[in-house]
Amino acid sequence: MNLLFFDFDGTLHVPQTNQVSKKTIESLHKLRKKGDLVFINTGRCYSSLEVQLHGVPVDGVICGCGTLISYHDTIVYRADASINQRQKVLEALRKYRVDAFLEGHEDLYCDRSYSDRLDKVTQFFERVNVLMKNVEDPHFSFSKMSLYYESEEQKQAFEKSLEKDFDFIHFPNLKSEAVLKSHSKATGMRKIATLLDFPIEKCIAFGDSDNDSDMLLAASQSVLIGENAPHLKDIVSLQAPCAKEEGVTWALKKLKLID
Repeated sequence: MNLLFFDFDGTLHVPQTNQVSKKTIESLHKLRKKGDLVFINTGRCYSSLEVQLHGVPVDGVICGCGTLISYHDTIVYRADASINQRQKVLEALRKYRVDAFLEGHEDLYCDRSYSDRLDKVTQFFERVNVLMKNVEDPHFSFSKMSLYYESEEQKQAFEKSLEKDFDFIHFPNLKSEAVLKSHSKATGMRKIATLLDFPIEKCIAFGDSDNDSDMLLAASQSVLIGENAPHLKDIVSLQAPCAKEEGVTWALKKLKLID
């Protein structure tokens, strides 16, 4: 038996078509049929993932960079920002005028928009039937944030104000993700391995970007999908074509995990 962990966006999910290809779905079915366990390990919180998971065969999901873990439809781990952390974040967002959406496991939230970048994100989620709620909603809760900055100075000041509570993952174009301290895709993978009494050293991971790096490093075998993060080539076992070119299926065959 193998435990396989797949990033979602850009790995299983094809950005150009906004879906998981039929060939990839067939490959995941083949893995499970022969007894392997398949997990999605994504930066997305469940609220922005659920709609697109229909028809994708998995044994469990790790969402929000390890802040929610579900195995066979049972939640086995969950972490949310405390009331104090929520207040600190809202104060910092307003002080430094940072565009952000806050990712809860049930819903997505936003506060105020300071540029058109957040408007474009909101429109994207609306197209996939995910509505953004306001932070004044009585059920407001989150475990992760996506942040859009206007300058390096703004970024540094905002992140310094919250560094005790959150870990930051940086992307090009002044974008970051903030995750509750001590959570990552790798910690999520380790929790599943511990739950199933499976050696973490034998897990296999697939990803395409910087927020996959810790997961790729923790696995015994790792696959980089596509060319979005060429600097990660040196830390993986194999580089595969992009999701649009059926990179996952190509890699599974190369690793002799399916025929």
